[in-house]
Formats: sequence, structure tokens, C-alpha cells
Amino acid sequence: MTAPVLQPSVAPSTLRTATLWLFRLLTIPQAALFVLQPISIGSFLQGSWAAFDLHSITGGLLVLPTMLTAAVGLALAVLARAPWVAVGSIALGILTTAQVAVGHTRLLVVHIPLGVLLVALALCLAIWPWTKGARWH
Repeated sequence: MTAPVLQPSVAPSTLRTATLWLFRLLTIPQAALFVLQPISIGSFLQGSWAAFDLHSITGGLLVLPTMLTAAVGLALAVLARAPWVAVGSIALGILTTAQVAVGHTRLLVVHIPLGVLLVALALCLAIWPWTKGARWH
């Protein structure tokens, strides 16, 4: 009598799939708001004070969803065995909070390059969950 052989699951687990969908639903609008930031500050530089207010308010509002994304990203990283997702998600939350603080001090030499990094990171986190690698990692 031979012992039964356990075959690895080919399809991702239901929990991982649900977490992936939650991550997708969080990162898409979040990335859109991050992309809005340089557009709004560019409009401010063209003379619109309302655009500056939009930039400031949007930056402050992004702190909470990035923290939620960090928590879901950590769970997804464990389930999908993709540690970089946790690192990127947590970094996005922490750096967004720092970005808001630096913006309020008007330290533009840090605020502008950090903003570029945040937009790129937010876009990477929003695109990755739609790739084949995310579904079958």
C-alpha cells in the first residue's frame, strides 16, 4: 500500500484571490489620485489657487488609503509569496505620510523627487495585480 501523493494546487486559493481583488480595488483609485497630484500642482503653477487646495487636500486624504493598502499588501504578500508587494505597499504608506509632512514645510527639494517616486510606486502597485504573475505567483 502506497501513501497518497499530495498534488500542489494549480489554482490560487480563494483567500488569495479575494485579497488580490481587494488590492486591485484599492490601488486603482489610489493611483489615479497620485497621478492627479502633479496635474493639480501644475495647474497651481499656471495660476489656479483652487488647484493648490486640491493638491493639499488630496495629499492629506491619501494617507488613510495608503495605510489600508499597506495592510492588504502585507496579507497579499504572504498569500502570494511576493515579499516585494509588502515592502512596496508599506513604503507607500509611510512615504506618503512623510510626503504630506514635507509638503507642509515647503521643503520642495525633497517634496518634488519624493512625489515622483510615490507616483511611480503607486502605478507599479496598481498595475502588478493585473499581470499574469500576480494571478499565478
